[in-house]
Amino acid sequence: MKDTVYEPIKLDGPAGKSITRRSGREKVTGKATFSAEWPMDGLLYATPVVSQISRGRIIRIDSSLAEALPGVYKVLTPENLPSFTRLPASGEGNFSSIVASKVYPVAERDIYYAGQYIAAVIADSFETARDAALLVQVEYESMPSETNIRRAEGSEQPGSVSGAPPTVDEQNAEQVLSAAAVQVDQEYFTEGNYHNPLEPHATIAHWTIKGGKPYLLVYDSSQSLALARQTYAQLFNLDASQIRVVCQYMGGAFGSKGLMWPHSILAVLCSKAVNRPVKLVVSRNQLYGGTGYRTPLIQRVALGASQDGLIEAIIHAGSASTSEVDQYTESFTLVTRMMYQRKALKLEQFQCRLNTQVPTFMRAPAEAGGVFALETAIDELAVKLEVDPVALRIKNEPVKDLFSSKPFSSRHLTTALQEGAKAFGWHRRRKTPRELRDGSWLVGFGVSAATYPSLGFPTQVTLRIGSDGTAKILCCSQEMGTGTATVQAQLLADLLGIPQGRVQMKLGDTDLPAGGISGGSATTGSVGGAVRQAYDKLKERLFELLASDSKLRKVPIDQVQFIDGALVYKNEMARFEDILMDANRDFIDVDGSFSPSFQTSTSNHSFGSQFVEVGVDEDLGLIRVRRMLGCFACGTILNARTARSQFLGGMIMGVGQALQESIRWDHRLGRITNDDFAEYHVPVNADIPEIDVLWIDNPDFNATPIGAKGIGEIGITGVAAAIGNAVYNATGKRLRTLPMTPKEFLSS
Repeated sequence: MKDTVYEPIKLDGPAGKSITRRSGREKVTGKATFSAEWPMDGLLYATPVVSQISRGRIIRIDSSLAEALPGVYKVLTPENLPSFTRLPASGEGNFSSIVASKVYPVAERDIYYAGQYIAAVIADSFETARDAALLVQVEYESMPSETNIRRAEGSEQPGSVSGAPPTVDEQNAEQVLSAAAVQVDQEYFTEGNYHNPLEPHATIAHWTIKGGKPYLLVYDSSQSLALARQTYAQLFNLDASQIRVVCQYMGGAFGSKGLMWPHSILAVLCSKAVNRPVKLVVSRNQLYGGTGYRTPLIQRVALGASQDGLIEAIIHAGSASTSEVDQYTESFTLVTRMMYQRKALKLEQFQCRLNTQVPTFMRAPAEAGGVFALETAIDELAVKLEVDPVALRIKNEPVKDLFSSKPFSSRHLTTALQEGAKAFGWHRRRKTPRELRDGSWLVGFGVSAATYPSLGFPTQVTLRIGSDGTAKILCCSQEMGTGTATVQAQLLADLLGIPQGRVQMKLGDTDLPAGGISGGSATTGSVGGAVRQAYDKLKERLFELLASDSKLRKVPIDQVQFIDGALVYKNEMARFEDILMDANRDFIDVDGSFSPSFQTSTSNHSFGSQFVEVGVDEDLGLIRVRRMLGCFACGTILNARTARSQFLGGMIMGVGQALQESIRWDHRLGRITNDDFAEYHVPVNADIPEIDVLWIDNPDFNATPIGAKGIGEIGITGVAAAIGNAVYNATGKRLRTLPMTPKEFLSS
């Protein structure tokens, strides 16, 4: 697809203002209907039966006790499962499918991981289904399994890493490293993480007949409604018009609802088996091992530099996990391609096959782990060079993306570092560790760069302009809680010159024009790009409807402006509602679309800086974050309130990754031992300090038609590195393993 350069637009009305999310009131008053809450006549409930072993084979399933329980309608096993078409998993060549794994629910006799869906109970209540599931007896042939990435570290390489070969070696980086005056060469390890959205994954499925053909209605907590419909169509040999998928509200996802997990397919199969609507809500325990996770990483980062601090060689290599049968690849070396100048670069990725469910996207999937290793190594290099780590990063700013040889669409990392340092009070940082104390606490400052690519997904919208002076945006995008409907209403109101209260957005339904995936920090730019194209076409459409005696007809269309809900040229104007009423129209629809180019002439990324102050009690090994500040350059900010919330959310999640969150395994049994909120620790209010968020106003029309770049994921990147670097500045101890627990500190 040919690259597009977008004409700048001026946004000086509602766009950018701090406006409360429109969905907020519905959520806090209980009026918002989530996917598990839709009322359905004759609704039944399904509960999966999961494997108790991590590798082996099913010998026998006895469901007689479960079937005898009053209220049980059916028990699905591999013997009586309704038919469907097996599809390749997402990323294996079928890009119209979002099936997460080729291990299908209740369809396999081979066991690949503990928690695999091997049967399902359908009953008249959730309680009955749950109780009956415990009565299903399964006989296994157990086989040796592996869930420890350190033991499984092997030589298998993925087919590609974000479009590049798994091994890249420019200018013999190992040789350049060995000749460098100053060297850093270390291993970094990050534990796996779970998403833990507040709203558990849930699906209601209902098969009916419409127009003499099968018709499937699905209420699904999904980040990918349009692709979910395409996937269901392929699974069950239906036309897309025979399927409707709805998700009007979502209670968090962080990437875990981007693909189609076994519970969604199973709910549809259960409904097909009993010819009734069926609800399947994944229990909190089953979310651990049932809906993907962030892979653990073993990484080597080596840096070679001259004595004056210019980086000469960068080597970034390591291993991530994937499942026994799937191909998911965590591109943790992606950020290293373009982050700093260098003479030589080597990237190398391997994957370890474990007996776990397949990993998946989790907020900044490549960057959260990759940036931790790279930015910790940069700090270690600064220590060896005895230079300020902010200055070292600025000194090694590249003039272009050295991997792709493209100029950056915009970068502003130097500005983010400088302005962040000034606002944070970086000048108070002690150069030598252990010099700053607050009572029994050693205090230190840390910094990291932050980055995330600017992505986009194909999106379609319809703008509906009414004779009552209102406007609607129709799009099958998803509302994940980030304020999509609010932000897009602000954008269109600004473009049309009308109050934002007169613009509504309808979304979350595949009966609407197809939206893209709500992931990759791409929703605002993708939907906004389609809104802008429709807006550009709206002027022509309204011109066609102008009264024959309108003086505006004689004016070149490119000289007519939208002002205050009207077409305006000098003293001549025609309001939208007047144009429609004169034309006897209640409304007009104008379609728009956004189709991102994957062959861009620029390298498009958001950038930022993270600054952290920590206190460390070295006797107890306690690490407390005392202050945080993030400064970001993400293009146009369309809503100051929702943008700040996204940055804050990412930074808070980064604290969890750095200090608390990890999947704990019993590797003998291949089972997760901390599969609930009591044992899987996430930050609470007491863990989170004062956080400041700044951003640089830099519209980037090389990246998107509205000048905006992604903000949802950059907030987590660099936080863990900044915390670890601050711990070193406080104590002189370098922690290279996440999470940085008291045990990790005391044993370092």
